[in-house]
Amino acid sequence: MKITSVEMRVAEMSQSWLTEKVVANPMSIYDEYQERRSSWYGRMTSGVVIVTAEDGTEGYGFVGGARASAGKVVLEDQLAGLVVGKDCFATELIFDQLVRASMFYGHGGIPMAVISGIDIALWDLKGKLIGKPVYELIGGASAPFLKPYLTSWSPEAIVEFGINDVKIAMPYGPAHGEKGMLANEEVVALARETVGPDGFIALDCYMAWNPQYAAEMMRRLSDYGIAWIEEPVLPEDIEGYRAVKDNVDCRVSGGEHSFTLYQFERIIREGGVDLVQPDIYRAGGVTGLKRIAALARAHSTELICHGVGSPTYHFLVSNGPDLSPRCEYLDIFDGGSADWVLTDDPRPIAGELRLPDAPGFGYELNESVFAPGRSVAPIW
Repeated sequence: MKITSVEMRVAEMSQSWLTEKVVANPMSIYDEYQERRSSWYGRMTSGVVIVTAEDGTEGYGFVGGARASAGKVVLEDQLAGLVVGKDCFATELIFDQLVRASMFYGHGGIPMAVISGIDIALWDLKGKLIGKPVYELIGGASAPFLKPYLTSWSPEAIVEFGINDVKIAMPYGPAHGEKGMLANEEVVALARETVGPDGFIALDCYMAWNPQYAAEMMRRLSDYGIAWIEEPVLPEDIEGYRAVKDNVDCRVSGGEHSFTLYQFERIIREGGVDLVQPDIYRAGGVTGLKRIAALARAHSTELICHGVGSPTYHFLVSNGPDLSPRCEYLDIFDGGSADWVLTDDPRPIAGELRLPDAPGFGYELNESVFAPGRSVAPIW
């Protein structure tokens, strides 16, 4: 089945706790950008790639990175022309050609986010044409449900979703000194009190710490039973990852802002992370993540995707609980828009996240959000 068109629809993102709450990040070292991530994000946009087959069937793929408006230019200027006319089942060939063709201006970033959207749309299209959910096409479900942990935790959300395992966005980093460390500990102490002695707690550092700060912070938090710290240093700081790994008593994760197989090889082999967290909307879609999963398995490194949505969950449920024992759940509608660019939003019930057996990823395009003046829930 030949591909007849490839296009992208773009919608502006709304604001939420993700953009307006104090969260440590790489720009926190500058006073004017400490209070809100929106102070330096600028205009964030969501995008959906639409791949159409010659029989009119459409596949949809979300584009990560919150810069879909820029990705649309990349798609229209080059990448779409390399996909139209190809066999929609040739996902390995298409992926390889798109990566090679964009290498001269991007080893990741916006080009890979667009490639990810294309790949996800192709898998959605293949599932619809065959009449099977995508997880059946990539090995089948290894378990009847996924076990989620909750990001953007709150006592209300814990009750609503039946999840007692949480990941907390750390509010402060090195620029905030002793006062920030004390505030970080207060947040963790409240979380431990909320989830009890058996609850799982991970910390999202969002590239904002450094090895020395991480070692001291984790010394102070040693009595709280932290499962892992996520992205304690900048993505390319492989020596920093190794230094963190060597000086903390909990597991270390990374990979949310890595894009290529070679970047993941370095963070696993040289950085020594205990688990990798590729984002399916940034690191190559299903095809890219299949390669990363093989690498992780070869190095006995767990893989727990960053991010949410059906493509993420279809991929994880096919991996098996030894490689991917958990999934992340983030309520993207918490404090933001009630709409998203796609119609599907799998939500946990009683601590379990189950996937339907609808063809493809089980979603459709939410046409209403692309009208002028509308905005969508933030996810990047």
